[in-house]
Amino acid sequence: MSVHALLIPNVGWPELLARARRLEELGVEGVWVDDHVLNPAHPEQPWLDAWSLLPALAASTSRVRLGPLVANGILRSPVVLARHALSVDHISGGRLELGLGAGYAAADRAAGHAARFADVVTTVDRALRGQPVLEGFPPLAPARRIPLTIAAHGPRSLALAASYGDRWVSYGGFGLSAREHLSVTKKRIGVLEESSRPMRRMLLSGSPAVTAEPIWSSVGAVTDFVGRYRDIGIDDFVFYYPPSTGSADVFEEFVTSGE
Repeated sequence: MSVHALLIPNVGWPELLARARRLEELGVEGVWVDDHVLNPAHPEQPWLDAWSLLPALAASTSRVRLGPLVANGILRSPVVLARHALSVDHISGGRLELGLGAGYAAADRAAGHAARFADVVTTVDRALRGQPVLEGFPPLAPARRIPLTIAAHGPRSLALAASYGDRWVSYGGFGLSAREHLSVTKKRIGVLEESSRPMRRMLLSGSPAVTAEPIWSSVGAVTDFVGRYRDIGIDDFVFYYPPSTGSADVFEEFVTSGE
């Protein structure tokens, strides 16, 4: 099992950098950045761009893996998205973890491109393997092999994840009870298991919007939560950081306890 953290870019650069460096000190596997045109829940808040932050974080950290969770496939053309990813991979010395998603927020859809998610995934996949994505333009080879994480809930996106992903990620769904959340996650894992292609499975948790349980009330609470999802096949956990409810001390104690 590995533990990751998601940064919400609704604060200034000095604070985001301090959070990323603290997470690196704590020993989390990866630091991810939310990617929207603005904050879907609070559009009035400041909001920094994920692909502007990632190279700055890459140049300001040394060990932790970095990536968008997830790169919004409707905000950029697949070719531009691939070039962003390959550039950050070089800046970070091969520490990029590329997450891809179809996008769900209304503001993103209003501002974005109309490319099909399948086209985004296949184009980016070709670029990550060092193949040309535009006729007449040479490819930019990745510094190392870039792991591809695909967000998927429905049948078509789950099929894409099974075919192209090194990892699948889900937040489960909004407004689900604890029992519903566990059940729907288990069903999606079952769909992925029908593919013979090995892949890791990651769950985004910790915000009241996607996690009904008060997991940050104690280390025991988050340990129990993690244990139930590990039992159904989740390998990696990415938590909102800092927790919007409960205690950041609980998060830090959990990460450093090796549970």
